[in-house]
Amino acid sequence: MSTYQKAPQEINDLAAEILRQFETHKDLIAAQVRVDFIFSSGQQDEDHNVTSPAIMHHGMPALGLCSIIPPKGRAMGRGDAEIILDADWWADAMEPEQKALLDHELHHIAVCSNRAGIVKHDDLGRPKLRMRKHDVQIGWFTVIAERHGMHSMERIQAKEIAAEKGQYFWPNIFNKAASTKPLKNLQI
Repeated sequence: MSTYQKAPQEINDLAAEILRQFETHKDLIAAQVRVDFIFSSGQQDEDHNVTSPAIMHHGMPALGLCSIIPPKGRAMGRGDAEIILDADWWADAMEPEQKALLDHELHHIAVCSNRAGIVKHDDLGRPKLRMRKHDVQIGWFTVIAERHGMHSMERIQAKEIAAEKGQYFWPNIFNKAASTKPLKNLQI
């Protein structure tokens, strides 16, 4: 079973830096969105080896997970959103990887506004938020791609992603220095 603790202040500081750095986060700053950061650690054996993922999402291990905090939690003093980070991964990750994960999770948070661009607020006066979905969502079965080849949705989607967004997702992907850990079977 995973354990949870409030993330250290350095995570808030890094998130604030990311929010200021990228234009796509300006609405979060303007609306004064508050985010709670939580570290999750996977279960460990008696030798302190991690034996289970810290975070699961739809049955798959994940490095981070973002959610909007419901009004009841906000009324109790929580933030507007929460981001859970895999503390086991975080401890071994390089800073550029940490920043990329944190930016990814922050990007899920979208401020709701009316057609005039005015921020909507809830009964507590806090900004209304919604979860921004991924631009690309992948759910593939290798065995189906093997069985049906070019006719499988897996291969069709892969071909479309390579054609439309390959320059973003696949340059230098095989560069061994690009990542410290393989991300096999992982969702973010």
